[in-house]
Amino acid sequence: MGSPQAPPALVRFGVFEADLRAGELRRNGVKVRLQDLPFRALTLLLSRPGEVIAREEFRRTLWPPNVFVDFEQGISSAMMRLRDALGDSADNPIFIQTIERRGYRWIGPILSQTLEPVVQDQAPAQAAETESRDFTARYEIGLTTPTRKRGSQLQLWLAAAVFAVAILGLAGFFPWRWRRPVPISSIAVLPFDNLSASSFNDAFSDGLTDEIAASISHLDGVRVAGRRSAYVFKGKHDDLRDIGSRLNVEAVVEGSVQRAADRTHVTVELNRTRDGFTIWSQTYDGTTSDWMQIESQIASSIAGALARKISPKDAPAARDPEAHALYLEARYLWNQRNFPSELKSVDLLQQAIARDPNYALAWAGLADSLIAIGDVEEVDPAAYLPRARDAALKALQLDPSLAEPHAALGMVACHYDYDWPTAEREYKKAFELNPSYASAHQYYALGLMAHGRFAEANAQLETARRLDPLALIVDVDLAVLRKYQRDFDGVIAVSKSILQRDPNYHLGYSMLTTGYYCERRWDDWRAADAKVPQGEFLRAMANGHPDEIERAFRKLTDEAKAGARRPYDVGHYGMLKGDRSIALEWLENSYQHHDYWMLFINVDPEYDAIRSDPRFQAIVRRLGVG
Repeated sequence: MGSPQAPPALVRFGVFEADLRAGELRRNGVKVRLQDLPFRALTLLLSRPGEVIAREEFRRTLWPPNVFVDFEQGISSAMMRLRDALGDSADNPIFIQTIERRGYRWIGPILSQTLEPVVQDQAPAQAAETESRDFTARYEIGLTTPTRKRGSQLQLWLAAAVFAVAILGLAGFFPWRWRRPVPISSIAVLPFDNLSASSFNDAFSDGLTDEIAASISHLDGVRVAGRRSAYVFKGKHDDLRDIGSRLNVEAVVEGSVQRAADRTHVTVELNRTRDGFTIWSQTYDGTTSDWMQIESQIASSIAGALARKISPKDAPAARDPEAHALYLEARYLWNQRNFPSELKSVDLLQQAIARDPNYALAWAGLADSLIAIGDVEEVDPAAYLPRARDAALKALQLDPSLAEPHAALGMVACHYDYDWPTAEREYKKAFELNPSYASAHQYYALGLMAHGRFAEANAQLETARRLDPLALIVDVDLAVLRKYQRDFDGVIAVSKSILQRDPNYHLGYSMLTTGYYCERRWDDWRAADAKVPQGEFLRAMANGHPDEIERAFRKLTDEAKAGARRPYDVGHYGMLKGDRSIALEWLENSYQHHDYWMLFINVDPEYDAIRSDPRFQAIVRRLGVG
């Protein structure tokens, strides 16, 4: 055994530098995320520029002894990830040349280096983990059966007996003792990189990401980080340990999608966050018509790597490929959360349903898109929410196992019908079907707030935050709860924490100004409004100019009468300017309008001045929130 070499320093090539001590790759000084296996492949290539390095040598360098994986596939995947990070191409290489049937060669110019040849002996840090990695790899990967080695018949017999029981059907032997690993119970599916030509947008890659996450979320004992948190890392290459810490997950699924005409190439990896170790990787090639089957294969392979099984009821049903492509693009647009995208998503989902009327997920997606429009946009909720209910019921008729339609039915019952018992029942059914569905917990918390059940609402939001820890909208709802609890300092503190994470998040400014308004901190309010304007009427109130207030209020009223603003805005702002009669008149109109924000008038401190008015109490009774 050779003695370990001192770690080399920096190797510079092109716009890149590889820090072999820190295990980091940087482009123009900015860190590029690269997993453990591809980085070790880079280290090996940089150690011997211009020399053909055989695939067998890559195998010995990248994996500890006695790890049984699909080495050929693993090497190809590591090289693909390395090329992706470097912006290199196998067809027109700048840095890495493929030598057919032999290996790879580094052909790029190296600007400077302090680098010793790679030592094939195991480094101390690696030696400390060899046994753990050996067992984890064979227990959780087990993709291929190793070539039988010479050894005692007793050892081989014992190995066969032990691994016949293993749920992954592993082959080989584990020397000396059996140690059951701690199974991975938390995972995030990061947005797949879209490596396609510019003519292909992110709809397919994001849709594929969501489909895989949805499939994994049904596995028993596996918590899947929420979509909104995972998508914080879209297009970024953060350190896996940082991702694991921020999302509180033990592993991540990563991948890339490359499309050309009707052909699609997908690479998928399952990587451990504590050390970047690749538990499983695979590539898939096919046409549009293959993708129902390939999505199922990816989910099943990940389940196998997690030592779990996907039950037959969780396997995706046969679908029309074109309908599925429309569904993926529609979900992509729905998640943009703006009016034009939401309208387009409804159109695409209707097209998908026309092609495949039995497509349950498309019906569920249609319900979500209709609710997003009816709840938030300046439209008549009656034109959208009843249609959303019909779509959700159709989805459940086709597939009773889906959680999303139950959550949608809960929102329609709560936000439009003001029928809390039905809403609560639907939310709890969604939890039962998919405990990892963070949005259902968030929606339930809003209904609990409206009914003054603040402790329960706080608990539901904490659950949503645990499942979707980086979802800013969940913290926005936490700030809303603090307002209803009359903890205005809490509103400000939560809002500031939101803006620390995203200084441009407009809802963070909305809640920050709400906190300042409730505490009458006008200078702070105006400073926040200067960054993200909060509207003409609220600005006039903060400035305290009566003429400005009346002018802005008349404009608002005219817009509401023309159908361009919701009646609730007139009632709410009438309350703020102290006109109780107008406030009550327009709150009654808002009740008839089925406005979502009416739910909270009984707990909103801004209505304290008219809370004892019989007309107000009558509205509260009809809302069912008294």
